[in-house]
Amino acid sequence: MVGKLNRLPAETQKALQLFACMGNSAEFEMLRMVYQDSVEDMHDHLWEPVRLGLIFRADASYRFLHDRVQEAAYSLIPKGLRAETHLRIGMLLAANTAEAKREEAVFEIVNQLNRGSHLISSVEDRERVAGLNLMAGRRAKASTAYNSALKYLRAGSALLTEETWERNYGLVFAIEYLMPNVSC
Repeated sequence: MVGKLNRLPAETQKALQLFACMGNSAEFEMLRMVYQDSVEDMHDHLWEPVRLGLIFRADASYRFLHDRVQEAAYSLIPKGLRAETHLRIGMLLAANTAEAKREEAVFEIVNQLNRGSHLISSVEDRERVAGLNLMAGRRAKASTAYNSALKYLRAGSALLTEETWERNYGLVFAIEYLMPNVSC
């Protein structure tokens, strides 16, 4: 499968790699945010995989027709660049998702960010990502997905530094207070 994907044009491979990072399916708008090009270019670059039966195009989304195709597309990203790619995707999704829709998309955003969170160096970015994990933790808890809530809260807590205690005590308190109150 990898050999088949390697024969595709470079821009098509890039589009498939980004799509594979997002999972088995992705809505056009989310994929366009990550692809950072026009919708028309995105569709043009994904036309050949559609024609070859590797992906399926619906009215508002694409999906891989088989897990092996997604895995092969993902494997085209060098291992050393995967965390960086996920972090970049998460940052793009967070920056380009309207505030009103952020809570709705928070799981997709933090799942990307958390895969590359160890690369975040600035305190501001760490706090921003911790805040998104807090939002995801609260939302998961409200849905009685306690294991997921705990996972997000732990990821948020891991991003907090000693400096955060002084700069953003409210964030630290909210995460630390909520963690023991999530029963698994």
